[in-house]
Amino acid sequence: MPFGRRVALVIGNSAYQHAPTLPNPRRDAVMVADALRQANFQSVTLQNDLGREQLVNALRDFARLAEGADWAVVYYAGHGMEVAGVNYLVPVDARISTDRDINLEAVSMDQVLNSAERARKLRLVLLDACRDNPFADQMKRTMTTVSRSVSRGLAQMEPDPGTLVVFAAKHGETAMDGDAQNSPFALAFVRNIRTPGVEVRRLFDNVRDDVMEMTGHQQQPYSYGSISGRQDFYFTAAN
Repeated sequence: MPFGRRVALVIGNSAYQHAPTLPNPRRDAVMVADALRQANFQSVTLQNDLGREQLVNALRDFARLAEGADWAVVYYAGHGMEVAGVNYLVPVDARISTDRDINLEAVSMDQVLNSAERARKLRLVLLDACRDNPFADQMKRTMTTVSRSVSRGLAQMEPDPGTLVVFAAKHGETAMDGDAQNSPFALAFVRNIRTPGVEVRRLFDNVRDDVMEMTGHQQQPYSYGSISGRQDFYFTAAN
């Protein structure tokens, strides 16, 4: 295993019960999972349309897998939101009418990062989730404190060294579902990981450029965090 043991959790949330449905995330998740398997990941767990309890359990199970891995990759497509500087993934059964509901109904990014933190060499979290918060208007009417803000997109992050978090759109901006069967970010990511011999940092530069080109510069993916400069990381080996 030239890359060591690599594991991934891929989630696509489309069938929201109390928010607008999203047609692409399920398809994006299937496509990404297939591409990771083709890139010789030893374990790729694909789960779609998860409620909160299912999402927490999926992260807990993945944390056990990541503990013995060199790479741990989490890809999430679906609704995401930011409240008071904290980013959350929105399960399909979430019912959020006030800011008090957030911690009970959604799953914070900290839980996602924690699920991958035991991987030895590379932790990678990909969020194709920077769409408009579907609960924003209602929440703005019911905010309990002035300090709790709801804004567009997701908030910027500073993950621990060795962890890279990639947003489909820069903080404070929103991502597109795309007019095709898949989101621009998912299409660009899959296309680039199939290209042999592209180091991870350059790969996500290429993903950014591809998405900007596909969206007429309306959407710019953005990476946060840092990984070891003494080691190169490749999804697919050079021919």
